[in-house]
This record gives sequence, structure tokens and C-alpha cells, in this order.
Amino acid sequence: MRIMIDGRYLPDNARVNRDLLITLRNMAKVLNWGIRYDAQRELVLINSKDSSMPRLPADNHADERSEEENARLAGKVICLDPGHGGSDLGTLGPTGTMEKDNTLAIALLLKEKLEKSGATIVMTRDTDADVAYTDATANEELGARVEAANQADADLFISIHNDAFASNTASGTTTFHYGDKDSVNLANAVQRCLAEKLGTKNRGARFASFYVLRYTNMPSILIEVAFISNAVEEMLLSSVDGRDNAAESICEGILKYFKV
Repeated sequence: MRIMIDGRYLPDNARVNRDLLITLRNMAKVLNWGIRYDAQRELVLINSKDSSMPRLPADNHADERSEEENARLAGKVICLDPGHGGSDLGTLGPTGTMEKDNTLAIALLLKEKLEKSGATIVMTRDTDADVAYTDATANEELGARVEAANQADADLFISIHNDAFASNTASGTTTFHYGDKDSVNLANAVQRCLAEKLGTKNRGARFASFYVLRYTNMPSILIEVAFISNAVEEMLLSSVDGRDNAAESICEGILKYFKV
């Protein structure tokens, strides 16, 4: 990540993580600076003169990807499953943010990133709605998500969630799999990218017998991006920057899994 203050770059790149972004935002608020984060270019712009938002610099090198980059996932069908939705709120954060909103926002950003690399994306939901029908039973809802992936003959199934615990100090990122070799490899690749980019505690890639992992016919993972019950991680999950970094990390992990 590059940091630009008053139109001048700092000499070194800094690793993108939650703590650095939060620190810069807090400094900007206290000092009445303008601050802007360009997630696509991983660029933080700071205006120390006043609180107005800094203008984006002209991009001197083309942002356009090569044809090869745009085709890295060509022919791959990936099913994205934003957890909860509609009548199922999921878990609520300390300030009232809803898991179903966070998971959908991350999934839609991930969809865009994967499509830029040539993948065909199937969404179990792309709005705030139940997948089966309103007030469906838990098994009916989960079955509808599995059916969407299996009917599409997807190459991967990615279910996105927020973790929660009774103690508000629990924190970190976990990626679950059902134990088959391909799912384990996918979980490890995505988990490493998420924990590194988000700066969260790495809780590892772990086995779990979740319904959506047991009954899907393709390599499948369920990601607990961070703890919505933790006030700091709730901010990460509900922020534009945090959601984009989560989506970017999952996309990077998928690319590494396919070795493209």
C-alpha cells in the first residue's frame, strides 16, 4: 500500500491491515485531516491542510489488465453464497450492524473481482432475500443454497459469514472445509490471504460438518471473515475498505488455488 500526504508519496510501501487503516482514520479525525482510501490501487491519500477529501492522482500507468489476466478464470463457474439474508438476519454486532448485510456486500464485491478474471459467477442470493422462500426452515434454506451450486455444476462453492461469540474479545478469521483434499487446499489458500491482508488473528483452516459443505458436489469452503461480536472487527466488516479487502483476499486465494 502506498501513502500519499499532500500530494507526495511516502518513500516505502506499508502492509495493508486493519490496524494501520484504523490508526490513520483516527489521526485524520483528531487532526481534522482529509483522508481517502483507493482500494483498487491500495492507496491512502491524506490532506493535512484541511478536512476536504483529497483528489485521486492521475494514473500514469494503464490500469487495464492484459487479455491473459482477464482470462485467468475463464471456464470456471464459482457459486458465491452470502450467508443469511431476508428473514434471517444472522448475528448482530454491538452497534446493530447485521451479518446478512456484511456477507452480501462482500460477496457482491467478490463477484465483480472474479468476473474481471473471467469466471462465471452464480449467486445463491444477490439481494436481501431468503434463498428458498420467506421464513423457510433452516434445512430448506440450506438445501436451496446447495441446490443452486449443484445445479450450476459449479467448480467451487464459497459461503461467506461473520463469526460471533459471547465474549466480545474473541477475534480472528477462520475458513472451514469438509476434509476432502481439494477443499482443504482451497481453504488454506483463502485463509492465508485473508488473515494476511485483513491483519486479523489467523484461526486457521479447519474441518467442519456444515450442511453446505457436506452436500455440495464441488470443493467447498465456509469463511468466517471476522467476529461481528468484536467492536473493532465489526467496524472492519461493515466498512467499505474492510469489505473490499475481504473480497480481494478471497479472490486472491481462489487464484492461488487454481495456480493462475
